[in-house]
Amino acid sequence: MQSLMKLQNGSDIRGIACEGVVGESVNLTQEAGNLIGGAFAKWLADKKGKAVTELRIGIGHDSRITADSLYQAAAMGMVAVGAKVLRFSSPLPHSKPV
Repeated sequence: MQSLMKLQNGSDIRGIACEGVVGESVNLTQEAGNLIGGAFAKWLADKKGKAVTELRIGIGHDSRITADSLYQAAAMGMVAVGAKVLRFSSPLPHSKPV
């Protein structure tokens, strides 16, 4: 749980999702995505006063190379707790600093 909390950055989740960042190791894994997805669905159900099985959650992503695997992991976590998941993706590349 403590390692997941290190991924929190304000209202975002930030981490290294693939090898290749010098001096950094992968910390945003498929397992983390799965756990976060399931926990989010449970939190949202509680927040909305609904059963998780009543939720339809849309997930969007950009074109980063890790987007699909992280989508799959988060969606599987949500589905595992009973939520329905809808996929939305952008055909545009993510913003890069110049």
